[in-house]
Amino acid sequence: MKKRPLNVIWITTDHIRADAIGALGNPVVQTPNLDKLVNNGASFTNCFAQNPLCMPSRCSFMTGCYPQQTGVMENGQELPADFAPTMARSFANAGYRTLQIGKLHFQGHEDHDLDPSPRNTYGFDIFQAPEEPGCYEDAYRTWLRGEYPELVDTFTLPRPMSKERHSEYSEFQVLDAPWQASHSGWIATQACRYLGAWGLRQDPQFMHLGFDAPHPPMNPTREMFEPYRDQEMDLPLHHSNDWNDPNQWSADHLQEYRRHFYAMATGVDMAIGKLIDQLKELGVYEDTLILFNSDHGDLCGDHGRMGKGPSFYDSIMRVPWTMHWPNGLGTPGRRIDGLVEMIDVLPTLLDLTGTPLHPAMAGRSYARGLLDGSEVKCRDDVYAVHGPGHIMLRTEEYKYLRYVEENGHREVLYDLQADPGEFKNMANGLETLPARELKERALARTIEASRSILPRRLHF
Repeated sequence: MKKRPLNVIWITTDHIRADAIGALGNPVVQTPNLDKLVNNGASFTNCFAQNPLCMPSRCSFMTGCYPQQTGVMENGQELPADFAPTMARSFANAGYRTLQIGKLHFQGHEDHDLDPSPRNTYGFDIFQAPEEPGCYEDAYRTWLRGEYPELVDTFTLPRPMSKERHSEYSEFQVLDAPWQASHSGWIATQACRYLGAWGLRQDPQFMHLGFDAPHPPMNPTREMFEPYRDQEMDLPLHHSNDWNDPNQWSADHLQEYRRHFYAMATGVDMAIGKLIDQLKELGVYEDTLILFNSDHGDLCGDHGRMGKGPSFYDSIMRVPWTMHWPNGLGTPGRRIDGLVEMIDVLPTLLDLTGTPLHPAMAGRSYARGLLDGSEVKCRDDVYAVHGPGHIMLRTEEYKYLRYVEENGHREVLYDLQADPGEFKNMANGLETLPARELKERALARTIEASRSILPRRLHF
């Protein structure tokens, strides 16, 4: 094992799809700084989330446990404050100083104005976690009042779940404000401030940066939106006759959605650029491991819809996973195309840093292949679960879905080789040998995912 990195920085976004990165094949989105990490690091191009919603996905991949093990299967179900295998506790036990800036989302949305009780810190030494930027009197809003008091109203958003937020997928705005005042700009500023202080220390540091972008409502600044103002967008995946359906969003609206979506992604990329500059200025860039991923994707108009779950389309479930560590990883620009799960992220990261894995973690580590450039043995299939027992099992050839309904269940089967857009349900072929094997494997994976040495959190 090589010497562990001095610093570890984990960057998580909300809603960024696997195909929303320039260096991974998107010709429209502007992500030059993230492209540098991809082209000089290692990227898993077929990484899948274990749940299509924010909280269950985050509580899963940031602990290395399946949703059944954490007990968080839906948004609004909170991770217990004493849950042992969190990323912060894992790194703290290995001697790292830990810092959280931005969105963590292990707890449900609270009205901070009415509930002054402190948030659970889940083992972080320093904790600044505004969950919904612009909604509460939190760390971001307090900073905004001090640095940009004239822009507080500009960046104010309605409370989550309020009726004013019901239009967040249909209305967009471009803000007349500097990028530095945005939530992404605030994260970059705070991260660089702490990095400057870290430069005076010799002990290892772990930092998690949680970006809310490009989660709706999408309100990019003019600087973020400018590259896309007159840019033609590719149309989403649709049936040929979908545009004639009056209940579907129009093609023009879906293109506008993608423009603002990419603009918000560019705002995150600008923060990454500022972070890289600071690391280089401090002389620790080569010895810092940077990880980039997202909790889930966004349909961005595919199948006539925007946003996330509860469906299991690849647009939602396939997410980016890039790691960059000049002094540690093998071949720069490596692409690993095999199937992996998001719960593999934390075990791999801990293994790369020589940090012991908690015995409850169910994910796999791919550290050895990343370090020495050898073959990375990926998974034969990937598994996901949502809510009362909806499940997904995906191989390279097929995707099997089972939805629990009031009077039983509904099954879906996609042939991904013939139908990569997931339009034609082959459920009438469920009695074929491949389909029966998929169903049996899905049941086995469900039982496997429900095993835990943390019995009080077991959730079926």
